[in-house]
Amino acid sequence: AVVSTQSTGIQVFTCHALARYYLGETSKLYFLFALKALVAAGLYATSLSTLKVGLNCLIPLMIYNKTRMAYAHYKFRSTGQLSGATLYLQFAQFSGRLCTSLMAKATGFLPVMVMNWVFQAVFIAQFVYYGNINEDTKTTDTVKKTE
Repeated sequence: AVVSTQSTGIQVFTCHALARYYLGETSKLYFLFALKALVAAGLYATSLSTLKVGLNCLIPLMIYNKTRMAYAHYKFRSTGQLSGATLYLQFAQFSGRLCTSLMAKATGFLPVMVMNWVFQAVFIAQFVYYGNINEDTKTTDTVKKTE
């Protein structure tokens, strides 16, 4: 589970670094590298049990953030600019990570993984139910209905 988490972190960092590079934001890129090195040094110096406690303390914040996002989807009857492909790929990633953690009996980070999986399932259900209707499509459909 730790190797999976580290490889995901490396992938996300690489995406951020490439985005900053191609956007021409080199000063932000250097800051990103320095910050990542500082965070990595701090994490490697911290014990795993301390990291687990810290991560579990973030669960209420994650619940608040993702519930707010799900409510916004419900309120506006749209998932906004969320891509279906992104949602499905993230769901597959969360499912795979959850299954491998269960098979390896690495249950230390299980509460956070289960919460991510549940919220991702909710976002997919909202995407399927509401679809991604553009404002242009809504306007065109309204004009057709009034004619």
